Amino acid sequence: MRGMQPSCSTRIAEGMKIKTHSEKVLKARKTALDLMLSNHYADCLGPCKQTCPAGVDVQGYISLIEKGMFSEAIAVIKETNPLPAICGRVCVRPCEVACRRNLLDEGAAVGIDYLKRFAADYDLNSPEKYRPVLKPETGKKVAVIGAGPGGLSAAFFLRKEGHSVDIFEASPAAGGWLRYGIPEYRLPNDLLQREVDNITEMGANIHYNQRLGETVSYSEINEKYNATILAIGSQRGTSIGCEGDDAEGVYAGTDFLKSLEMNAVKPDFTGKTVAVIGGGNTAMDCCRTSRRLGAEKVYVIYRRTEKEMPANPIEIHESKLEGVEYLFLTLPLKVQKDENGRIKSMICMRMELGEPDASGRRRPVPVEGSEFILPIDLALAAIGQKTDVHFLNDINSNSTEGQLVVNKWGDLDADKNTLQTGIPSMFAAGDGVTGPATLIQAVAQARVAALSCHQYLTGQAIQPAPKEFMSQRETSGSRPLLTFRKIRPAAQARNAGTGA
Repeated sequence: MRGMQPSCSTRIAEGMKIKTHSEKVLKARKTALDLMLSNHYADCLGPCKQTCPAGVDVQGYISLIEKGMFSEAIAVIKETNPLPAICGRVCVRPCEVACRRNLLDEGAAVGIDYLKRFAADYDLNSPEKYRPVLKPETGKKVAVIGAGPGGLSAAFFLRKEGHSVDIFEASPAAGGWLRYGIPEYRLPNDLLQREVDNITEMGANIHYNQRLGETVSYSEINEKYNATILAIGSQRGTSIGCEGDDAEGVYAGTDFLKSLEMNAVKPDFTGKTVAVIGGGNTAMDCCRTSRRLGAEKVYVIYRRTEKEMPANPIEIHESKLEGVEYLFLTLPLKVQKDENGRIKSMICMRMELGEPDASGRRRPVPVEGSEFILPIDLALAAIGQKTDVHFLNDINSNSTEGQLVVNKWGDLDADKNTLQTGIPSMFAAGDGVTGPATLIQAVAQARVAALSCHQYLTGQAIQPAPKEFMSQRETSGSRPLLTFRKIRPAAQARNAGTGA
């Protein structure tokens, strides 16, 4: 028969061969759906999926979980997120903020993260856990720098395409900030390792204690590999930024958290007073860990109000239950030292909110004459992280294709749509590009970088994946307004007189 036939009106005949699942059929179905949806006034994608940086099909996997199809649910999740058991514990859950169930009943969102965690744990413990199908080996080799969430995710997507992947990790274990920045009470190391093992079982190799520009040179990598993905993270901590912050007893929060993982003997904070400066998730990890180490009193000092804090609201709530005290609208001015150069107190100033700044948040301004002294034994600065690009000279001096540069914030400069750097065979993803962000954002970027890398390796034009089709609408105040897309004449004729 010429062309495709509708199944409902096609008679069965002897020797007939039927194909219902092919690229041609799927394309025709998608075209038909696009036409129907072109003037469809509703949400074509759930707000949970739209809000997830990785675009995970939330409704799809929850439907499978409801049917008891847990392995199938993990297969759906891992189309875009290869670390579901980890995300099920430490994701900041933007999907739940956007969940439409917030508008109903008692304003409670679907427990999306807990459902993901349940399915992921079930699959990890299953004797027949989900294993993605790998395409035939291409013979192409990719070096991934960094075994954090970005590097692990990039390796996952590249192995699915059949490329050989070697990961070079500077630390003695994989996970990056997942292992060295998130306390074990939130993310157990054994569970993290099982997620790592899932990726190495796909054929990715991890080489530990290999630091780019030091123990391994870019000239070696450039000689042995067809492409490189930089997933270096942004792990260099910053200090408080006030007079006296070089005192003994003042630490960067990132260094503090990493030292807990690296050292078998944990510090004893019994009877001590700790001040944590900052309002993000690193500050939450620092203050809650300090309480677990025995600190008698823990303050979180933040220069804005709780409403402006970027930390996960769940973390803020739980820290309060654990006895952490908050000093909002407070700014450290000076660290006071004792005769031995150790911190003994901190001079702080009260603030008030003024006009919004470039970020849209109201700018904190000092309240004159509001200075006060806060006696403390330790201070942990959790006010930001920077990207360590010590390898820049090594790469640029050994590159014949182009140059790797950093932007004005000191992060790796890469095309925002494809994540290709100034070196055509090199791509970058994660916090090293964006600055400190979230786990799910690093996963999302790794998928983009892996796609671009795959296109480069296979000689395709490097371009981002096409966006999913959606009916368009605009809003005017609180009333939604439909915006029609141009429909082809055939579709207009078909809709004529139907009220469509």
